[in-house]
Amino acid sequence: MRSILCPVDNSATLDDRVETALALARATKGHVTFQIATPFAELALWEPFGGAALSAEAINQVRAADEKLASQLDARLAPQDVPFDVVIVDEGPIEGVAGASRFTDVVVTSLEDPTLEEIGLGVRSPILAVPKGVPMLAFDKPAVICWDGGHEGAAAVRAALPLLRMASSVHLLTVREKGDDYPAAEAATYLSRHDIHAECHEVERKGTIAATIEDFAREKDAGLVVMGLFGKSRLRELLLGGVSRALLDRSMVPLLLAH
Repeated sequence: MRSILCPVDNSATLDDRVETALALARATKGHVTFQIATPFAELALWEPFGGAALSAEAINQVRAADEKLASQLDARLAPQDVPFDVVIVDEGPIEGVAGASRFTDVVVTSLEDPTLEEIGLGVRSPILAVPKGVPMLAFDKPAVICWDGGHEGAAAVRAALPLLRMASSVHLLTVREKGDDYPAAEAATYLSRHDIHAECHEVERKGTIAATIEDFAREKDAGLVVMGLFGKSRLRELLLGGVSRALLDRSMVPLLLAH
């Protein structure tokens, strides 16, 4: 995970994203691109009743705000021991990440990011999403993998390998439901070939599956939960699996997501 993309803005989660991206870069000897994305072309759309002049003023104000943020980040990050760059792109946040993700190993963002669902479902890169106020600064705590035997879960396992190697322990968790059984032996064998020795756990569902996962992660003092992101979305109508939706809404542990 040496090519790290971190979309940034002036939201309350800016510090969480920045500190997590820097910590990950230090741990992997990586490079961080901090991306500021604003669709200037959309702001320039002609409007009646003097809209062109208003649009030009709005563009100038937004561009000035973006340049100020870029300058502040440059000044803040210059003393750090991490290679980085700050870029401003003339695209929306989702399009900006999608365009840059072709040569990105991981996207670092926040669970509070309103674009998280569409980014997670629309890009090939894994997403490391941290809870508000809980930046991921250490990578040696236990990791929990949510395993149900599906392709999404397998993609998340493959994407998480660099982080799993740094974890103090790795736990493959299967939540039994309605008699269905998804043994994790294949996943454990795959991980062992990468010198990662995971413990397999099958637990009964207690309440919701999401709550069961949360309880298990809390019991293990997990620093990371790895999970597949389910759903299909290309426009505004999002259809996320219930477990995915619940964990994105309430997790207090960083999530590594892959679709």
